[in-house]
Amino acid sequence: MLGFTAFGMLLAPSSALVGGTRPNETIPIHLAELAAFGFVLGSVSLAIYGRGGMPLVFLTFVLTVILDADHLPAYLGYSETIRPAHSLVFIVAALAVTTIMIKALDIELVMASSFMGHLAVDTGLFAPLSPLSFQYYQLDPYRIDFAVGAVLCALAAGLVLRTRTKSEEVGGTQGGA
Repeated sequence: MLGFTAFGMLLAPSSALVGGTRPNETIPIHLAELAAFGFVLGSVSLAIYGRGGMPLVFLTFVLTVILDADHLPAYLGYSETIRPAHSLVFIVAALAVTTIMIKALDIELVMASSFMGHLAVDTGLFAPLSPLSFQYYQLDPYRIDFAVGAVLCALAAGLVLRTRTKSEEVGGTQGGA
């Protein structure tokens, strides 16, 4: 994520390097909101999969919050774009890498759920095609859409994991007999 942020900072015209940070007093509240929604999304997956899906809760929680690590350069005093990794380009790239490296649809769905969940909590401007385009759009009108997408992906993650686990149990039973 920080590599993606640095890449965006290199590609961005100086006019796009306007990203700032939230007022310090609002950061703990915002992180708590992100964490809470990440926990809710993970719990949705858990409700579909069952108790064995606790890693989904933890992963969704962490991924929902950690997306804000793209603000680190701004906190260190560097000019950057607004929300550099809060872009569709970032999530597509992250999903492509995950697909190649891990090949687990449930994890990919958790990533998509966490990303959309994060955007559902955020407000203000973002560049949905960063670092290909730094045209900023207001995020607020899409928050409900992102929340619905996040919940649907969380449900799908739980379902995929449950289906895969049952398939492995059936295959393991037959193979051991």
